Amino acid sequence: MKLTRITKIRDHRIFKDFSWPKDLLPFSTFNLIYGWNWSGKTTLASLIRHLENHSAISEGQIEFEFDGANRVEGKNLLTATVPQVRVFNQNFIESTILPSGTAMAPIYYFGKASAEKQRQVEVLREQYDKATTGVSQAESKKNAAEKELDDFCIERARFIKELLISSHTPRYSNYDKRNFTQAIDRFTDETRNCALLSNEDKEKLRKQKDAQPKSEIPKIVVQMPDFAAMTARAETLLNRSVVSQLIDELVKDLDVSAWVQRGLVLHSGKRKTDTCKFCGMPLTVERRDVLEAHFNDEFTKFQSSISAELESFRYNRGNLSTINFLDSSRLYDHLTLEYERSVAEARHLIDEGISFLDVILEVLQRKKDAPFKTVTKPDSAKNIPDRNALDRSVKLVNAVIEKHNAITQDFQNRVDKACQTLELCYVAEAYPDHKDKKIALERAKALLRTASDKTKQLREQIANIEHDIDESLRPAKQLNEDLLAYLGHGELQFDVKESGYTLKRAGQNAAHLSEGEKSAIAFLYFLKSLQDKAFDLKSGIVVIDDPVSSFDSNTLFSAFGYMKEQVKEAGQVFILTHNFTFFRQVKNWFDYLPNQKNKNKNLRPGRLYQLRTFIREGQRSASLSPIDPLLEKYESEYHYLFKIVYEAVQQSDSDVGLEQYYGMPNIARRLLEAFLAFRYPHVQSNLWKRLDHVDFNPEKKVRILRLLHTYSHSESIEEPAHDLTLLSETRAVLCDLLDLIKNEDPRHYQAMKRLVSASEETD
Repeated sequence: MKLTRITKIRDHRIFKDFSWPKDLLPFSTFNLIYGWNWSGKTTLASLIRHLENHSAISEGQIEFEFDGANRVEGKNLLTATVPQVRVFNQNFIESTILPSGTAMAPIYYFGKASAEKQRQVEVLREQYDKATTGVSQAESKKNAAEKELDDFCIERARFIKELLISSHTPRYSNYDKRNFTQAIDRFTDETRNCALLSNEDKEKLRKQKDAQPKSEIPKIVVQMPDFAAMTARAETLLNRSVVSQLIDELVKDLDVSAWVQRGLVLHSGKRKTDTCKFCGMPLTVERRDVLEAHFNDEFTKFQSSISAELESFRYNRGNLSTINFLDSSRLYDHLTLEYERSVAEARHLIDEGISFLDVILEVLQRKKDAPFKTVTKPDSAKNIPDRNALDRSVKLVNAVIEKHNAITQDFQNRVDKACQTLELCYVAEAYPDHKDKKIALERAKALLRTASDKTKQLREQIANIEHDIDESLRPAKQLNEDLLAYLGHGELQFDVKESGYTLKRAGQNAAHLSEGEKSAIAFLYFLKSLQDKAFDLKSGIVVIDDPVSSFDSNTLFSAFGYMKEQVKEAGQVFILTHNFTFFRQVKNWFDYLPNQKNKNKNLRPGRLYQLRTFIREGQRSASLSPIDPLLEKYESEYHYLFKIVYEAVQQSDSDVGLEQYYGMPNIARRLLEAFLAFRYPHVQSNLWKRLDHVDFNPEKKVRILRLLHTYSHSESIEEPAHDLTLLSETRAVLCDLLDLIKNEDPRHYQAMKRLVSASEETD
């Protein structure tokens, strides 16, 4: 089982959005990955280390591909079936070189005494292989059930979001699978039934949640007439007779009677006179007595009573006729029908009341105009309006208005409740399907646990038996021999203690190891551990990340030779480095692998890759690509550095963002140092002193140094921390640098140009 691709790395450390390029060959048996510091080597090694530890990757999205078909997500590594892996990196060094007196894990070898136990292990391994197949199948079923449940939750959450997002409740703008899952997990079979709604109720709530808040409406205030009492008073007046000495002509002519009555008043009191103010003729005492007998006190009182009653009827009629019912459009939609029904009933009763009062008013007016005549109440006035019924009808209207005002006062809360009720209903409707899918997932998980427990049990049995096969003395002797060859002295020695080793320096517990000593010991131990019977080298994956970062040249070559011998039979090898010398050693090894010269690149066992960084949206990001032809074809990193600077000069500033220049000063410095070291080897390794020997424009030399000293400090590519106006001069300074090389050695410059052009044609 081989790792063919890392198909996806998103939002994981320096890899922001990496997908395996279509034109990039998959990993082969032997793989060399070259990249400068901070280009992502450590990240790649740590990702593969998760395969070794069967530990899930929680940061970002990672996907591995094995044997060109089987894909495994980083989050599922805990239970996924993956090949055996051994990774050498800084983490391995830190976990291997422990404090003084602490034992490292032993390295086991099988001897004659362990033959029987070895046969037991082989039988168990066959069972283990079958069990891992069962785990893989159970994992696939579990993943399928998980995806089905996940897709269902996403779809139902989207459905609820689309139905409720138009409301005034912002919660549903971001409603997603998490909200849906939290809601449905609170349901039981019983509570689910309580949350279901009828179609009518759902439609009512949907209207409520989509409604807009409306203004409050004043209630109807009316002084309700006492129809029965008013009618009784009117009937009393209609039945009342006035006793007086009647003047026949006044009785017959009501208009004249009213005129004379008014005139009699005008000729009395302060205006009393014996002369008629109308005709000027004498007004005799006898005539006055006759008129006063006709219009006596009883008559006057009767007229006043009937006038007062008429005024009361007109007042009450006015109250009823001025009742104003607001248009139903001012109420919430779901209250409109109830309001219109209540208003219609109230209007009907009010109209009946007004009609009744109109009839009584007409009868009373006739009685007033003819007080000495008998006036009877018509049949239309016999049915007295029900005051209580009218009062109830107005109260029903006000009750609807109160509902409207209550909604306005508590509008947002009601909308929230409507949305929550609808949400629970929709979740409840999805509950049966969700329950079935959840049960299916739990069954798949149970099967996976059973299969995983079986493999775990077999692993433990194998480990226990191998633990008994303890031949630690022989590997300790071998480690000490290799350590002597690596370091050139026998000061450091491994010593067996119980089931492990302790490290001694001149017979004492070793302390204060240098970085080179730590790396050498850890790397030796790592290479020896590949012979551990718990690891099948021929089918396993070996990953070696920068094994010579702290080595001197002698140790580097020794490490390479020993490493090559130990991993040549590995199922798959990954070597990552930033050291160009080590890169050349490994590349030369690959060049002599069987079938490496095959014209069909897909059949070559050794492949070279390069990690590159670029700027995207202001952040550095890493990608994996084929090795640059200049790094592959030539024996010096100088060729590659020249190419990068040369290509940067060919681009215009309008085509390149300022952030693309962040790494160029560091590259330019390394190029200039290499060039001057060759041109002036007798000058001490000081950039300024060597540059002082170059016959070139002084101002341009100062400008070159200014940029390089400001923006390049180490092998890493730094983030900008200086004046960006200086960084914006990068392209111009790179032009000056190439001019300097051209001026100093024209033939060399032209040869490098041809070399770069040729490499571009073959890219």
